[in-house]
Amino acid sequence: MKNNKSVFLFLATIFFALSDLGAQVHVGLYKGGLTNQIGVGTDFEKKYFGELRVIAPDMVNYPSGIEGLFHHNFKQTEWYNLHVGLMLGLHRFEQAKAGIPLGFSFKPISGHRHFIILAETTPYFLASPGELFLRANIGLRYNFGKD
Repeated sequence: MKNNKSVFLFLATIFFALSDLGAQVHVGLYKGGLTNQIGVGTDFEKKYFGELRVIAPDMVNYPSGIEGLFHHNFKQTEWYNLHVGLMLGLHRFEQAKAGIPLGFSFKPISGHRHFIILAETTPYFLASPGELFLRANIGLRYNFGKD
């Protein structure tokens, strides 16, 4: 339990340090197989942005977790962004995991670029069983804050 608190404090510190880089904050809701994720992060229109996600399963007694994600938008246009990043987190009973998310953000409303539809895949390594996994998410994000 002590490890869990230390990692959470570390991820929260990094997240809030990143959030000072920009005035906007985004929220996201993602669906991937059996698990849902709720995220809060910095401005996804910046070249670099961060996000803190909580795994929120829709089943009773299903293991949850927390993740810190750090992204780099390597291709940005008026209609879409492509990003790659690093994911570090805790899953289940203090099992560490690390992955590389690759995502596509589509901005469907030309007059309102605060709203995006996200498609993301993340190959990740779960330390305890020592296995590789592949996760696919689809979701919605919204940027709050100044224009």
